[in-house]
Amino acid sequence: MKLPRPPSLSLMTKVPLTVTVVVFASALLMGLVVIDRDWNRQKATLETQTLTLARATAAAGRMHIVNGDVWALYRILRQIRERSPADDGLAPVVEAAFLKADGTVLAHSDPRNNPVGLRLKTADRLGAARLQYALKAGSAQLLPDELQSQGYIDTVAPISVDGVPVGLLLLRGSTVGLAAQMKRDAAVVLTFALGLALVMSMFGALISRRMVRPLQELAAGLDAVGRGELPVSRRPRRPGRDEIQQLNRHFGNMVDELAEKKNLERELAQSERMAGLGRFAAGLAHEVNNPLAGMLNCVNILSRRADEPELVRKYVSLLETGLRNISTTMQALLGELRGEKAVTTTCKAGCLQDIEAMVRSEIGDRPIVLEWNADMSDFRDFAVRCTCPHINQMVMNLATNAIAVMPEGGKITFSSRRTGDSLTIEMADTGPGMDEATMGKLFEPFYSSRPGGTGLGLWITYRIVQRMGGSIRVYSKPGKGTRFVITLPLVSARDIENGENIHAA
Repeated sequence: MKLPRPPSLSLMTKVPLTVTVVVFASALLMGLVVIDRDWNRQKATLETQTLTLARATAAAGRMHIVNGDVWALYRILRQIRERSPADDGLAPVVEAAFLKADGTVLAHSDPRNNPVGLRLKTADRLGAARLQYALKAGSAQLLPDELQSQGYIDTVAPISVDGVPVGLLLLRGSTVGLAAQMKRDAAVVLTFALGLALVMSMFGALISRRMVRPLQELAAGLDAVGRGELPVSRRPRRPGRDEIQQLNRHFGNMVDELAEKKNLERELAQSERMAGLGRFAAGLAHEVNNPLAGMLNCVNILSRRADEPELVRKYVSLLETGLRNISTTMQALLGELRGEKAVTTTCKAGCLQDIEAMVRSEIGDRPIVLEWNADMSDFRDFAVRCTCPHINQMVMNLATNAIAVMPEGGKITFSSRRTGDSLTIEMADTGPGMDEATMGKLFEPFYSSRPGGTGLGLWITYRIVQRMGGSIRVYSKPGKGTRFVITLPLVSARDIENGENIHAA
């Protein structure tokens, strides 16, 4: 059988209750110990007094026994019985008897029930045992504890003349008065213990209130902190050295530090938002400036050779492509800023050839040789999870960086090919190359190793490649040029037929 669990009490109740129980139990236990010691001491005193009385009475009756003066013996017994309990501090005598050496009654305090000349009556085996022990006693003494009756003190005093036993005295004293006194003392102790427990319970209640209230405030504060709230810290008016005040003080310090940290986090978040906005603005400017530079070159060429229809059609088409790329770039940047998912689509056929014209326009009159190998013949049944403007953006960023690091001329090599289920795009230059430290920071925003660079082109390229599920690698050594390799996943014709939002390249 499972016992019910005791009710859970609050600390406000436990403290005064514990103090009350401990004080009451301690006071009661100490009082009972004192009463027990007093009982033993007074009982020993009564036993000594009773034995002394027995000896004195036996001595007083010795000559009367020799003379056979029964009446004198009876008067002696009556006198000691009539003596009050307070007289001489003696215990009250409840029974006394002068006996002959054979146990015959000479005088008894109760002569009606114990006639003279007859053997002393015994009510039970214990009484008979007492009589037998008394007849054999050689000196005045208390009867052994096992022969004593509850609430009485039994003594025996042998009487002899010239060494010859002529009789004995049996004397029984009562401890009823002593027991009554001990009961009164126990009542006093119990009353004192209850009164002391009541006083201490009120004191314990006061202590518990002063102790529990700070703990309750601390628990409420911890609960508020757990919910993300920061309560106003309440420090003690008089800082003390006890553990609860120290705990409250440390909690107040923690709340203050958390509030300061929260304010700093709020300011940091605001700074990060402003920094993100700045990065977005810088990236937007960078991505718009790249096609604008090529478009300005186209405009300059058109302004000088406006009378050539074929050239006008070619460069107007490039201008249209550049404007469309700018629009797509802005939409992509805004979508990334809002956290939108990229749309899975692909570039149109001939997209990479169109980029060639824009790269050549970006090169302009610089002494840079461009080798362009964009082979799209092997992509008939596959598509790229990327939009044309995104590919344009990636290739133009790489080409612009390559042109910028070769101001005195050089060679740029571009190639695209299918490698398994991926589209591989490579862009290499014969520029000064990079060391390991520079390549380690190459794709970090706002990092640039050349004067005037924004450090955003490669970072944006890296983000686009990541969003398309591809990878970008760089190979470079100082003085030996740089080669970028971009790998983008392809989608098979089966996926195209299943409704993917793509267009075959």
